[in-house]
Amino acid sequence: KELTKETLEEERHSWSIPWPYNLNSGGEDGDGDDDDENKTNGIPTIPMSEQKWFTLQMSDTYQEHNYIYQEMLSSHGSSQQAGMHDPNSLAMFVADHPYFAETILQLAMVLYYINDRGRGNDLLRRCMFLYEAALPSNVLPSNDTNNESNSNNAKSEMLIDIDRQPNSGLFATLFRIMQTSGMTGCHNNALATGRFLLSLDPLRDPMGVLLILDYYALASRRTTSGEEVKVEVGAAFIVELVESDRIKIHYKDPLTDRHHWCRLIDMPNWAYSYALALYRLSRNAEGGSEDERYEERAEDALVQAISKFPIVMPRLLFMNKVNTQDRALRMDWPTILSHFSGDVSEAARANDTVEERVTRASGEHLVRIFVQRCHKFWKEEDVVQWLYRCSERAVQENQQKKSGEDNGVDGVDGDENETSSQQAEAEDATTDTVTATNDSKSVSPPLTSTFSPALARYAQCDPSEYEDAFRTFPPEAIALDPNIVAPAMALGPNGRRRFLRRDQQQRGGGGRGGRGGDAAGGQDPLDIVRQMMGLGGNDGAGLQGVEVLDPDSPLLQLYLQSLLPWAQVEGVRPPPRG
Repeated sequence: KELTKETLEEERHSWSIPWPYNLNSGGEDGDGDDDDENKTNGIPTIPMSEQKWFTLQMSDTYQEHNYIYQEMLSSHGSSQQAGMHDPNSLAMFVADHPYFAETILQLAMVLYYINDRGRGNDLLRRCMFLYEAALPSNVLPSNDTNNESNSNNAKSEMLIDIDRQPNSGLFATLFRIMQTSGMTGCHNNALATGRFLLSLDPLRDPMGVLLILDYYALASRRTTSGEEVKVEVGAAFIVELVESDRIKIHYKDPLTDRHHWCRLIDMPNWAYSYALALYRLSRNAEGGSEDERYEERAEDALVQAISKFPIVMPRLLFMNKVNTQDRALRMDWPTILSHFSGDVSEAARANDTVEERVTRASGEHLVRIFVQRCHKFWKEEDVVQWLYRCSERAVQENQQKKSGEDNGVDGVDGDENETSSQQAEAEDATTDTVTATNDSKSVSPPLTSTFSPALARYAQCDPSEYEDAFRTFPPEAIALDPNIVAPAMALGPNGRRRFLRRDQQQRGGGGRGGRGGDAAGGQDPLDIVRQMMGLGGNDGAGLQGVEVLDPDSPLLQLYLQSLLPWAQVEGVRPPPRG
């Protein structure tokens, strides 16, 4: 394989920059002047001047293997088509073509699903080796910051279009490496792979990396070395990525053709992970103003996340088996949770439009994935207490907002002194406000989650792809023959080429000896015996009855044929006689 930028420049007539990368200040597919954020109708995107697109180009040999693979897939009603659904036939194809990445990845996942993770990992590494050898150095991640070319590439976005068929396998391989690395506890490797995968297409995120990347960052727990103050690298990465505002989620509704976009903080998992990352950084700081600054920012971020996505907090408590039935002096969960019933009520959403229902379903889908994978980060005692304080504050702010609306107070145009006095009175009456019953008229409506329509981009993501283990099958359910898998795992010169050559001779009706078969493509039994004896075929056209031995035949057969008195080797003089 080869991967070059010139490929796209030569095929510009047949390829255009995909949406939403083609949006700029000069219009779609234009080269107009770009402003700071390169916005079109308020939609931020990456300036075209900073985009460098690459694609994989198949070599002639790889293209030939791809034709064979596509032919086997498209041959309806034949034994080959049935065989491609058989894992044993897939293993035989990999043995015949040991450097065809698509089938190698498929066989690797079959081995993972029968819990043969060792050999599955070997095939996955072989697949990654093929793509790594094809990628140029300026696309691969590098730690060499002194190189002038790397410094120039840092100003550009190295992008790859997944919709082009040769490129899709690279995205799938990187995602599987990220997934399997996280399953084996190599969270640092999973985080690095996920970051590289996201950088190849950050605005579309075709593999759904943003649904799990925050988990790998928080689970890595790696700290900087060689410094007096240890900083958690994963938490710092989350804070830096969110505050950089470089990642946007774009989605175009196929029914209405409307363009929706939102920021990274508008995703439920990133809103909560951003707050937790700030909280961890506040614990890493050694006191002083920096510690207070991180702690204040963490509390504000969590209050904002709870106010926007209150559906997450009760589910985190349930998954961590926190006792929410009893009342305590420090934490009164029953009173707080009474304000988090807005997402449970079906009557409040009876009049929602189709778009609103799709948006809510997509948001709840993301919440299920986040809670299922990241709930363990929220089970520590200090984190639970911090979660309670922020939940209490979110409830108070919701009640103050409701009370201001009832009194006709505008938070923007109102008198500042009056507003501050109302806030002070509300803080003094915190206990009475929180412990009010649901039947009281002063109780505000429960908190309700608000999701962005752009989250519908991830509605089709399979939650099983983000779990910490594969759902395996018993080996007898797939019946994968280990004797057939062994040649696929080996890369030696004496592979399965002899089976392929023999199959081609039978299907092609001819071989090196110029033998012909019948109309049905079979062979005369006597001709087969002649071949085994090394006597040549019936016609002997062009070879004068001399049989050319197949070097890919079994070694024992070649050895026995070489012992026959009429056997000759081309280029070697016969022994002298007499």
